[in-house]
Amino acid sequence: MHISEGCTSNCGVFYMKPFPFLPVSDKKLTKTERKEERARIDQYYQKKLAELQKYIYESFGEFYAGKMNVFELDRIIHIYHKQSQELFSFITAYNSNDSLRFILAIIDAEERGKWSWQPKTRQEKKNK
Repeated sequence: MHISEGCTSNCGVFYMKPFPFLPVSDKKLTKTERKEERARIDQYYQKKLAELQKYIYESFGEFYAGKMNVFELDRIIHIYHKQSQELFSFITAYNSNDSLRFILAIIDAEERGKWSWQPKTRQEKKNK
C-alpha cells in the first residue's frame, strides 16, 4: 500500500497525495514495536516543537534588547501558538495503531530529505 491510497478525505494538516513515494507496510506491529515507534514519534514531535520555539526565544531576546515592541512580540507568540496547534494536530492525527506506519514513513522521508513538515501559519518579522 502507498500513502496516496490511505486517505480519501482531509487527513489533518495535509493531504496524502504529495506522498506517493512513501511505501507503508501492512505488517502488524507487536506491542513492543508499537512502544518503540511511539517513542520515535515523540522524539520527532519534540524536535519539531523545539524548532518552532527557537524563533520565540530569539524574539524575546530582541524584545529585551529594545529591538522589538510588545505588540510585535505578542503577534509572534500568537503565531507560535497556532503553529504548535498545527504540529499537535499533525502528530495526533496518526496516533492510532493502524496509522503508526504512515507517520513513521513520513518521518523517514524527512530524515532522507524528501519532505519536511512545515506549519501553514508562517512567522514573518515586520520591518521597522
